[in-house]
Amino acid sequence: MREEWLNRIAITWCNRTKQRQLRQLLDRYGSATESIAHHPEMISRAAIEHAQKELDFIEKHSVQLYYYKDSNYPYRLAQCTDAPLLLYAKGNVEVNPKHVVSIVGTRMPSERGKDWCRQLVIDLASHIPDLTIVSGLAYGIDVIAHKAALESGIPTIIVPAHGLDRIYPATHRNVAVQALEKGGLLTEYTTGTEPERHNFVARNRIVAGVADAVVVVESKSKGGSLITAQMAQDYNRDVFALPGRFNDTCSAGCNDLIK
Repeated sequence: MREEWLNRIAITWCNRTKQRQLRQLLDRYGSATESIAHHPEMISRAAIEHAQKELDFIEKHSVQLYYYKDSNYPYRLAQCTDAPLLLYAKGNVEVNPKHVVSIVGTRMPSERGKDWCRQLVIDLASHIPDLTIVSGLAYGIDVIAHKAALESGIPTIIVPAHGLDRIYPATHRNVAVQALEKGGLLTEYTTGTEPERHNFVARNRIVAGVADAVVVVESKSKGGSLITAQMAQDYNRDVFALPGRFNDTCSAGCNDLIK
């Protein structure tokens, strides 16, 4: 089985921008090992070397792996046609809890937005059993949602735009460490992956796909939060938004969603 996991890591790492073709290949041959045997051009020596280092990291740091064909893969995310083929998790992550709410929003929220986000999580935690809060650990609404979940004693899952060998932003490391005790980190990226801009957009589909509902707390007329909301709508998830005054730029995106 180690060889199969090695090949799963190698082939997904080497073909990250060819997810649809790779899924077809894996479905056809039934395993990464057989897929590579029939199409050796799908991986490189560098991919194998990277996968070997990744497996060492996984074993050393007790990282959990979720492959899209396995029964323990997040079932909500599995419904999405563009779901990652392989996920990496750290902590006490329950990827299939009873209820999941993802909360996203601006990196520069108003005091009203901060207070509302925190109170929303507290209220949800008191009314919904087995609730998990999901977000991306970014400045602003993301980290406020994680902190509120921790304060409420409920699990929170962080979906970073990089591998599990780092935390970004570094100033939120303490929040990430606390989340490991009841929740944790879930990503499609291997170690060595930098938090580059396009990764943030890609990870939004995980934030949207693992949830039953997505809540947008303050957003300008354009931004990552609205991308997440659109993805959630495409996945037939419930989408909610905090309304704001018509002339508040930080609420323009939310008001547009409601409209």
